[in-house]
Amino acid sequence: MSKEQLIPAASTSKITVGGDSGGDVLLIGGKGYDVRQPLPVRFPLIRKKFLNTRSNFWLPNEIGMGDDKSQWLGGKLTDSEAWMFKLNISYLTASDNLVPDNLVNAILPYISCNEMRQYLRWQIAEEANHIESYLYILESLGLDEKSQGKIFKLYEETPELLKKLNWNIDYSNALLEQKSRDPFNQSQPPITLILENLISYYIFEFLFFPLGFSQIFALARSGKLRQTAQQYSYIWRDETNHSSNSLWMIKRIKREHPNSWNDKMKETAKSIISYAVTLEDEYARASMPDGGINGLSISSYRKFIRFMANRAASALELEKMYTQDDHPLKWMSDYEMNHETNFFEGRVKEYQTGVILTWE
Repeated sequence: MSKEQLIPAASTSKITVGGDSGGDVLLIGGKGYDVRQPLPVRFPLIRKKFLNTRSNFWLPNEIGMGDDKSQWLGGKLTDSEAWMFKLNISYLTASDNLVPDNLVNAILPYISCNEMRQYLRWQIAEEANHIESYLYILESLGLDEKSQGKIFKLYEETPELLKKLNWNIDYSNALLEQKSRDPFNQSQPPITLILENLISYYIFEFLFFPLGFSQIFALARSGKLRQTAQQYSYIWRDETNHSSNSLWMIKRIKREHPNSWNDKMKETAKSIISYAVTLEDEYARASMPDGGINGLSISSYRKFIRFMANRAASALELEKMYTQDDHPLKWMSDYEMNHETNFFEGRVKEYQTGVILTWE
């Protein structure tokens, strides 16, 4: 069978005796081999990333929430702070549903590398764990199911949140529409649509998530909802790994399909970043209608948006898009999670599967 006749590698392909004919293993569009075969490992870096992230799995209920509950029930948060928190956790909960749905329905069908398929499966599990964290937070604050539901439904009732969420969904649907026209991957993969999707979700996890986390970390700096912030620190570590992996996939596709990264695609990437900044500006006004909270003004938040947008553009090898060169919220680094990290007057003594976290 010639290389031109080899069918695209897919997990839905039937298994045949001696089916691996030695085709080149690619991240997207590889042909002539069984993607279910875990060996030989073609991308050792991705294999290592999977093993590292798996060893860092955590459980939300390992973090006690008693102090946050006392603050919430005791009315320690201002009306502005409580509103920001509610809108924040509503959006993030919906977001962590969007990411695995996009991976399962739009991205994984085109991934022809076993190591990456394994990594993305684990990412899906981590996103599910984040949703459990948000549920655990609201439950721990003493809210009944009806009250929790009202908070979670805020993203359906707030135009700025709906707009952000539907923007990413549009990129998922573009690939799904293409998939419906070629359900068995018989034609060449839609590289342009895949790149647009990955870039939009890279921005989703690299820009939208840290911006949202900064709001809760600002509360923690004021001594409020510090245990919720601990949950967010773990989620941030996971999302940093996810965005790093998305960036690796984008760069790998550029290498495998060099003609795809042309001037038109570069302009598309810049427009994705630009529109994401607009969406985040609108979210800032919706979640902080009074101009911000103690320790986090809308002005600082908007500067942070543009700082992160510049970092994203640089990572994608695009020119700087905004004048914000300095990090306006340098204290964010206090909440970055390492293997053993001091913060909130606490220390993570152990962080491995099966080991309960001890906070001193």
